[in-house]
Amino acid sequence: MGGNKQVSGLIHAAAASDDVRLWVPVLCLLEAERERTGIVDHVGVLVDALHVLDDDYAMAVTVAELGGRGVAFGVSAAVHAATPNQMLPVGGLIATVAPEPYEGLGVGVMDLNR
Repeated sequence: MGGNKQVSGLIHAAAASDDVRLWVPVLCLLEAERERTGIVDHVGVLVDALHVLDDDYAMAVTVAELGGRGVAFGVSAAVHAATPNQMLPVGGLIATVAPEPYEGLGVGVMDLNR
């Protein structure tokens, strides 16, 4: 998105694969919309590749806890989504072009700048 070839490649790979799933927490999507108007609409047409993850109480707890430490809401929502849980026992990777905010938060990060 936004012309980044790595991001576009990952989205295309997810659309063509049964094994690659890309989840976008709603809060992350709204944070992205603040930075780049139109992202919400763009994600809406990529339903084959991107799956929007609704926020819930557990995510609100994570966002509140990390927010108290100065972590941005979107970063906190992504951390919550990637943290191991019953559905995803090993957790997930956060694919991002801005990996720095995730340092020390205990989640795997896929740096899309490489």
